[in-house]
Amino acid sequence: MAEATITKAPESISPIAERAQLRSVPHRADLSIVIVTWNSERWIERCLSSIPAACAGLEYEIVVYDNASSDGTMKLLDGSGGVQLLRGEANDGFAAGANRALAQSSGRYLFLLNPDCELEPSALTSLVAFLDAHPQAAAAAPLLVDESGDSQREFQLRRLPSLRHLASEALLLDKIVPQNRATAHYRYRDLDLTTPQRVEQPAAAALLIRREVVDEIGAFDEQFAPAWFEDVDYCQRLASAKKEIYVVPSAVARHFGGASLEHMPYGEFLDTWYRNMYLYARKWFTRSEAEALRWAIIVGMMLRWIAALAGVRNGSSSRRAALRTYRAIMQKALNQWRTA
Repeated sequence: MAEATITKAPESISPIAERAQLRSVPHRADLSIVIVTWNSERWIERCLSSIPAACAGLEYEIVVYDNASSDGTMKLLDGSGGVQLLRGEANDGFAAGANRALAQSSGRYLFLLNPDCELEPSALTSLVAFLDAHPQAAAAAPLLVDESGDSQREFQLRRLPSLRHLASEALLLDKIVPQNRATAHYRYRDLDLTTPQRVEQPAAAALLIRREVVDEIGAFDEQFAPAWFEDVDYCQRLASAKKEIYVVPSAVARHFGGASLEHMPYGEFLDTWYRNMYLYARKWFTRSEAEALRWAIIVGMMLRWIAALAGVRNGSSSRRAALRTYRAIMQKALNQWRTA
């Protein structure tokens, strides 16, 4: 195991499972930044180089867990000073990688950071200051923006999903009628982002959590592999424990997005997304609600199959590949993903 490196950022600097037990080392830093990589060569240097300016005035450490990258990620990480690097023998997924990295961290605050994020100066300083000043808050997220600086609020901020929300997505209702009231409520379209606001489910692409909260709630649930819905599940567990989460718009992170999808075929992503959606429903919904969602997924795939047959397809897939994907997901949903 690599030795942890604690860095003290200057006051100002120019920009350049639920199934596992978390056992942390003695606290040595204000902040532990946890990054899970998988074929992240394109992003990781930009991510790491943004951290010092984002942590102005804080003592911090960086813990990276790499999920057996096959590109140049490891070479770049080996040459990065001040990084505690953990290496997996296979792609264990985000939840497992985060759990292993969190268990080796030492900070009183834990910051989950995707490699395709670039932090703005003082972003983490602002988040830590917010949690220091608001002891009732368990976690805080920066506002995510895209490469052009436009808010990614529709991607980042959502209420915890109900059957109605997930079924609407499965049946494409949010695409057919995007301005419907249910989708607007689910995606916080009425939220004032000029001041910090309490939210239910910010994306874990960039999320600061108190150490004692993670110790209480436990690890990420590793059944949501390799990714997607593990953060929704964790936010649900925080809500069940009556923990509060805030988004702090004065802290900003640039999120480029799609890092994992660059190396995953669309059909594999779609299968994983709906499988994990169903696993989430089976865990948190009533049995009848989970069954209703499963049938909504089946009907939704059937509608997609018919549309693909008529020539409507996802831009990244051929018609034949789309038909094969939708049929396979229908069959798996009929079998309740029993091999999962």
